[in-house]
Amino acid sequence: MGTDTGIKRSSIIMLVAGVLLLVFAFTVPPYVTGQARTIPKDLDMTLVSESPQGYTRTEHLITAPTEEIDEIAVHVDNVVTDSSGAVVSEISDDLVLIGHSRYPVLKPTATISGSPADSTDAVREGLHYFLPANTLRNSYPYYDIVLGDDQPVDYVERDGNVFTFYQHLRYVPLDDFTHYSVERTLVVDRFSGIIVQKDETMTFHEADGDRNVEFSYTNETRELLQQRADDIDQRLEWAKALDFFSKFLGLLLLAIGVFSTGIFKQGRLMSIVNSLRK
Repeated sequence: MGTDTGIKRSSIIMLVAGVLLLVFAFTVPPYVTGQARTIPKDLDMTLVSESPQGYTRTEHLITAPTEEIDEIAVHVDNVVTDSSGAVVSEISDDLVLIGHSRYPVLKPTATISGSPADSTDAVREGLHYFLPANTLRNSYPYYDIVLGDDQPVDYVERDGNVFTFYQHLRYVPLDDFTHYSVERTLVVDRFSGIIVQKDETMTFHEADGDRNVEFSYTNETRELLQQRADDIDQRLEWAKALDFFSKFLGLLLLAIGVFSTGIFKQGRLMSIVNSLRK
């Protein structure tokens, strides 16, 4: 085809490349973003908290795929030991989370044992191990494994890309003889939803007096969680940059390709329009 009667080959190449880049921009970056914000199906990590009262809490969390694409099984062994290494409490928690939102599925899949709130195949609604990626400055339902219930944890402040949430529950009855109070602060990386720091003070109001236990993540655990949050943030930034440049370059190639066809030359556009009408 001659240059006077048809579109130049270079114009076709640029038009096709522009279209392919736009298709890429509307598929690959959103996929990468979605994957980064979804809980991994092979997660295996151990979170350690220490207490000035001499206790150590170890939370071993693992995830696994389920038959549903966006549902992820989570199993957590929560073990508290005293200064001598003797086991004080041991809680086993099983639930299924929606991968992209981190909320539990609204199905009877949650089972917890070793807690005052033991239950089997229950419907759970609150968050606990993660907050949603792209965390907002509002309140979230937070599930307490001692109470077996969720209560709001409230946004209080922002420091750069880190949000702080706070919750204080007072004298909630556990049984006929014991009440429970808890004060907790969660520090969350806003983009990944990873809780990079957690401080809790639990008080058990018993007949013979109050028993206090405080827990805070160890430095090693904070570093582990911050590294995981940074990895997710980097993938999200990469996807954002890829989205921008692929759209920009795709539109640029389309524009150059269209203009290089010469259809905007004097009389050429009208000639094409008239030929289409015929």
